[in-house]
Amino acid sequence: AALAQRPPVGGAVLCESAPRSGLSYGTCKLRDGRLLAYHVEGSGVPVIVFHGMGSSRLTWLGKEPLSELCPGVQLVAIDRPGYGGSSPPPLGYSYSDFARDVAELADHLKLPRFCVAGHSSGGPYALAAAALLPGRVAACAAISSDAPYSHPAVPPELREADDFNQPAVLSDSGLYGQEPRAFAEGMRRSALEKGGPAKAHAWKGGVDGWLLDFMLERLPWSFRLESITLGPRLSIWVGSEDIEAIKIGTPFMQSLVSGSQVRVVQGGNHGFKSDPKHLAAILTELSQHW
Repeated sequence: AALAQRPPVGGAVLCESAPRSGLSYGTCKLRDGRLLAYHVEGSGVPVIVFHGMGSSRLTWLGKEPLSELCPGVQLVAIDRPGYGGSSPPPLGYSYSDFARDVAELADHLKLPRFCVAGHSSGGPYALAAAALLPGRVAACAAISSDAPYSHPAVPPELREADDFNQPAVLSDSGLYGQEPRAFAEGMRRSALEKGGPAKAHAWKGGVDGWLLDFMLERLPWSFRLESITLGPRLSIWVGSEDIEAIKIGTPFMQSLVSGSQVRVVQGGNHGFKSDPKHLAAILTELSQHW
């Protein structure tokens, strides 16, 4: 289909970064009263994007305006529940609940159809939207995405490669035998001390978002990857130098979604999507499926 030319949307709220042309900020009040904070940049095919664990929507703001980096794309970046300017998740919140939140946000922005993309821990949230909103999600990019560690057919080597699943006495990031909230509080203090905008914004409301990511990734997912019907319109991106669990999980996820594609970025580490040329490639491919 032809590119849809849409103007930037959203109301004005407090801006945590320097304003620039073509960038607007807003909040969406959800059905249960929670707030979902977002920003919109660019004009064209709408792509709703989800940041990774311990990060925020600000990670999608590059030095180069989106209109120059990838013309014809409108990026809608949200603070996922518990991060940045968004409300904390309620008790029992699931990936399926998040898909309903995305649908409500899309209604708020008057977007009947859209693409989705998620980085790292944001990947499963994008995949949930693809699985549960088949009539609205046109294409999906899972970028260095975590895989379902508790899937019935999960390869043993995938669970073994999950750092958080290791004993705390053997690994600094192992959480078997230590309190996850205390671990997350330590990460929060470090991020706030360093003061990087995307990370400081992520943690300003506490650690609930991080704890949600940690738990949902390792519990049985509330949706089935096998139910995604996008075929080649689902691309699973991975760096050749990515985290081991991500490299192992990528072909496993592809095997679960018929027709899906894997994109390997040679030399890319876990943060390769922050390189403008790689982000442009991801967004361009999504827009081509529009």
